[in-house]
Amino acid sequence: MHFDQALHLLQTVGPEMEQKGLRIASRFYKQLEDKHSSTLQEFESQATASQSLELRILRLGQLLKHVTNQEESSELFKLILLNEINQTKSFIMTYPEIVSTELLLAIRTELELAPTDPVMEAWEVVHHQLVETCRHFYKYKTQGNWARLDVLLVAEHHHLGAVIDEARYALMSGRKTTILHVRNKKPSSKKLATALNVLTKQGLIFHSMQTEEWDEQLEQFLRLISIGDPITFASGSSRFITEVQRTLEPLPVIFSPFVADGVLPS
Repeated sequence: MHFDQALHLLQTVGPEMEQKGLRIASRFYKQLEDKHSSTLQEFESQATASQSLELRILRLGQLLKHVTNQEESSELFKLILLNEINQTKSFIMTYPEIVSTELLLAIRTELELAPTDPVMEAWEVVHHQLVETCRHFYKYKTQGNWARLDVLLVAEHHHLGAVIDEARYALMSGRKTTILHVRNKKPSSKKLATALNVLTKQGLIFHSMQTEEWDEQLEQFLRLISIGDPITFASGSSRFITEVQRTLEPLPVIFSPFVADGVLPS
């Protein structure tokens, strides 16, 4: 199941999660206490700033609600990255296998779902992708430069307007920000040109490549500008996103054929 398919499927249990999110979170921590008490105690003793159980349940309940009410994968990834990586210590990142097993069990029990229900597969796909992305970028936490990590935005054709919104957000955060626009014809939008001109004056690095198909020259250039493991967003068709992921592997790509708010026409 593709990530976007899984994320959209989870929206179908959004109303139930609004009602049962805290119950699922409570059950999850009860299962941790019953099955993994020594691991939980070890984690809490290592954490420099432990949270109360009530606060942890509240945070997890809110996170579950966000996941089932967030149709935009790029926004969901930003939420997870900021919440988990910026923590002093994250249980999700320290023990991802335990979290996956016990969280899925708590969800299945409270929502009364069969183990083979497509919603359970969707939860597994979304959880795995979020954790793997966080694991990659979590290594920067020890270097103290997470907040300054570069951002690379790769857009196909008319998706340029969507990543321009992401570029604004990244530049406001003080991050080095690069856009690569892969197009099959000369851009014609004056509004896009004006927006790019403003952002380049603020520090945006903008590249545009005209090509009819994915080729070796494009791959080489993409690898070149991704040196340094930037946070990478890709917006375009599923095929385009697959090519970006394949080219940059193992660098995780925050992907979606997403459309940001206030997109300029192309």
